[in-house]
Amino acid sequence: LLLPYWEEFAAALKHWSEHYADDKYLEVSIREIEMPKVVLDILRPAFEQSRIKEVFFCSIHQPGDMADFVQKVLQTNHGITGVSFNEMIFAQEDVKRICSAIKSSDDLGRTL
Repeated sequence: LLLPYWEEFAAALKHWSEHYADDKYLEVSIREIEMPKVVLDILRPAFEQSRIKEVFFCSIHQPGDMADFVQKVLQTNHGITGVSFNEMIFAQEDVKRICSAIKSSDDLGRTL
């Protein structure tokens, strides 16, 4: 699971955002790696608090957990203006949850 590396990545996102970001934002791309719920639980606080503008996920193999993660992050981090998925198959309910999070962002005046 490489948990120490995910923990280090989460800490680095927070550290950069707190100390170096100024008017800059990150674009985060995560591709072709297993991301079980325990990893998403490590990353979620960092994604919620960091200066991230765009997020791209490709070939993540736990789409249900990913949908929950994205929904929570979009509801919390109002700096995110783009989220993309590639080569992922979501259940209909997961699509509805993600779309609901995007719609609520739009209702707050933030365009995704």
